[in-house]
Amino acid sequence: MRSKTSNIKNNRREVLTIHRAWWKQKLLKLFWPTRYLFTRAARLPGLEYLTRRLLFNELYMKVLPSKRTVEKKERVILPGVVVDHFIENASYIFAMDACICRQANNCDNYPVEIGCLFIGEGARKINPGFGREISAREAKALQKRAENTGLINIVGKNRLDKLYLGVNPSEQMLTVCHCCECCCLWQLLTVLPGSIADRVKKMDGVEVAVTGNCKGCGNCAQVCFVNAIFIENDAASIDPDMCRGCGRCVLKCPEQAINLTFEENAYFKKCLELIALQNNVNE
Repeated sequence: MRSKTSNIKNNRREVLTIHRAWWKQKLLKLFWPTRYLFTRAARLPGLEYLTRRLLFNELYMKVLPSKRTVEKKERVILPGVVVDHFIENASYIFAMDACICRQANNCDNYPVEIGCLFIGEGARKINPGFGREISAREAKALQKRAENTGLINIVGKNRLDKLYLGVNPSEQMLTVCHCCECCCLWQLLTVLPGSIADRVKKMDGVEVAVTGNCKGCGNCAQVCFVNAIFIENDAASIDPDMCRGCGRCVLKCPEQAINLTFEENAYFKKCLELIALQNNVNE
């Protein structure tokens, strides 16, 4: 009898947990149109510190350049290898059923069902209403599909994810986002205070530059998710402080007038050093 009662309680608890995830997704969709207004408010005196402390205190993300921008370069370790490294050494992998950004934005440009990966012991506590545990093989397949679709990896630690997913902020967990230029949450970098925005960086050793072949068509500016590119005197210019090195502009340029270069694969080494999951993802 006790066992039956216990099972009923567990079933009720599971239903309530999944229901909470459903409500969070509904609330996010309602909040989504106001996200820029909220983040602009964070610039007000006193609110910047409070916002950073409550929502972005544990934030360190790296933008990996598009695989297609470097796949023809010899001796360059592809960005996907960085993510594969963590997948292969993970004790636990959780995949979202959908990208919450594309879902909230009703995206028509990229697959909504390609969601984030969460790696490490902390991911065990994610509300099951958001997705499921997957194997390393499944994670690599999802990663490959995301890259082939043209999505960009943003990898690191993010307190905001933990709060939304119901994970204790102190838990070790690595986030692997599969982002697009139209819906990515990190478009907010254009309006967030510098003390927060500077924690989402391009990979070490990555540089993006416009060459003399540029005709000023503006295609690159249209796909830059952080507004780092502007057209001046019929040519594109890139703000090095805003650029996150994703490489979308390189792929979009019809004149092949933008180059993405590396410094001796420094981005791979620094990535492993700076966003490793300590005890949960072994080096």
